[in-house]
Amino acid sequence: MKLQEQITTLIQENENLVEYKNNQIIILRKRLRDSIFKIVDDTQDAKEILRFSIKKALKLKQSDIVVIKQEQIFIKIFDIEKKKKITENDVNTIAGRFNGIDEKELEDFYKEFFSKSESKKFFNLIVKIFTEKYFLEEKIDNDRYEKFVFAYIQAIIIQELINEFDYCQDMLRGFSGYIFRIHFNEVFEGIAEFMLNEISRSNDYMVEFLKYYSLNIIIVDGYKYKVPLLQTDDGMKWNVVSMLSVAKVYIRTKISIKEIKEYAREVDKKMFEFFVEGVSPVEYNKACREDRQSLTERLRTEARTLQDMLDDIYGIKDPKEKEQQRVDIEEKKQEIKDIKLTIEHILSKEVKRGVLEKYLKLEREMDSIFRDIKAQEKILKQNTGSFLSIKSSLVKALISKKQRI
Repeated sequence: MKLQEQITTLIQENENLVEYKNNQIIILRKRLRDSIFKIVDDTQDAKEILRFSIKKALKLKQSDIVVIKQEQIFIKIFDIEKKKKITENDVNTIAGRFNGIDEKELEDFYKEFFSKSESKKFFNLIVKIFTEKYFLEEKIDNDRYEKFVFAYIQAIIIQELINEFDYCQDMLRGFSGYIFRIHFNEVFEGIAEFMLNEISRSNDYMVEFLKYYSLNIIIVDGYKYKVPLLQTDDGMKWNVVSMLSVAKVYIRTKISIKEIKEYAREVDKKMFEFFVEGVSPVEYNKACREDRQSLTERLRTEARTLQDMLDDIYGIKDPKEKEQQRVDIEEKKQEIKDIKLTIEHILSKEVKRGVLEKYLKLEREMDSIFRDIKAQEKILKQNTGSFLSIKSSLVKALISKKQRI
């Protein structure tokens, strides 16, 4: 039996496990979901087959969206008839916003299928795809960037939504516009951070690209245009030279802190290998010494008691009492012997000097690492304000276009 037929049959035979929620969302419960996942792999083709099979089995419309997640499978019932018709005059206007789909429906869809961590991961991917394609590979110029940046990003969002969810051009075009709007600053902050990372690594193309925002006035086809400036809200202007110095220090320091912390984790793992009964060898030996000292004090007390018992036996006349004293003396001797054995056992368990030295060396290294991190974090803190000012100014420039004057 073909994969598609297997899935369709499985769903049809377990229709009682399909839950209809508010006539909008269909949830395939755990038993049925797990059975479905057992017969498909995690490839894109398999997902497409799974979506097609689910739609066929449940007699869904082409416009309905099947969302496949590791923990669940959802179906969003989308009524294409409710979509507002967009005229040519409405395109790229508020009237045509979200491709004619009601914003409340898009909001509900977003809340149902995008957790905070998922949306962060999704838009990190969008930024990565955009910057790699248009900056690292194609090296677009400022003019092309200004003309098409929003269209490029929305196209990437639509494609990734199709990969993530399902193919429904009308719905996903509207949804892409909706989520782009609410994550607008997040996207351009990601692009700005990418650019600043690149100039900190002396990417000549990126340096030239950013020099554009220091030109102030340019002439194109005989017309004057005012270029977006790298300017803060309080009027402070940045240029590539000043950006470079701050970005290099900030980003390299941030990378350095990350690398030092990663190394610190490795040292910490090595230190943990020396732990005994859940504590460091230093703490363990300290506890052992305290136990030995306590037992040594007890040994002295018991030894004095034994001596008193030995002295007293000579003054006892009653044979029975004298015999009992001898028994008590033997018990006391055994008690003292046991204490001595316990002290010897504790002493044998203590971490040996050579091993302890290795641990202490790692501990000193960790102290040095912490001092280094603290020093690096101080440098980072000193440059954070300037870096955030640069990033904020760059974000404003990246979402602006030159204006004809």
